Amino acid sequence: MKSFDELVHIMARLRGKDGCPWDRAQDIDSLRQYVIEEAYEVVDAIESGRPSAIREELGDLVLQVVFIAEIAREHGWFDVDEVLKGIIAKLIRRHPHVFGGVNVRSKEDVLKNWGRQKHSEKGAKVFDIPLQMPSLLASYRLLEKARRLGISPVRVDKDMAARVGTGTRQRMQKRIADLLLSIVAIAQENAINPEDLLRETNRALTRKLKGRAGRHSSGDIL
Repeated sequence: MKSFDELVHIMARLRGKDGCPWDRAQDIDSLRQYVIEEAYEVVDAIESGRPSAIREELGDLVLQVVFIAEIAREHGWFDVDEVLKGIIAKLIRRHPHVFGGVNVRSKEDVLKNWGRQKHSEKGAKVFDIPLQMPSLLASYRLLEKARRLGISPVRVDKDMAARVGTGTRQRMQKRIADLLLSIVAIAQENAINPEDLLRETNRALTRKLKGRAGRHSSGDIL
């Protein structure tokens, strides 16, 4: 696309000899925080429901992709064209029901095929969760995988579950939010960082899931 090519060329100029001092000073490590921040701003824009805000924040996120790819090109690692070719190949490979001869009847079939393909490519690494992902979200994703494997890694108090899981969905959400905040308050009063604690628990759960991976169909993993 003409606009995308123009963005790539602008980024190369900003990084060039007569470019912007700030842009020239950046490296892969310094851009990490901006990738995360821009991703969160995209989410905020989506939740705002304003198309103009979504468009703007998506532009900022695309800029981070082009920025990092330009630095990688300078190092001789890869360029943005290779990035695009890689994701194109992955999309085609993981959608055999669209680009191949595989037949599916539901979105559940799609997920199973995706899981089999991803597992064949990555093996037990399909259970790895990004370390920079918020620990609460990581726990949610890991427990989804555990449920599909038929594993119950958390012993939930039945009385507590009964109190939280009754009534309307709105009441349930309020109780869960109060419970989560109470746990954070207890951790804070005892000088315990709940984010670090949950991250370590997630690592242990990941090891447990990897140990069980070979006993189940790869289509049930993701």
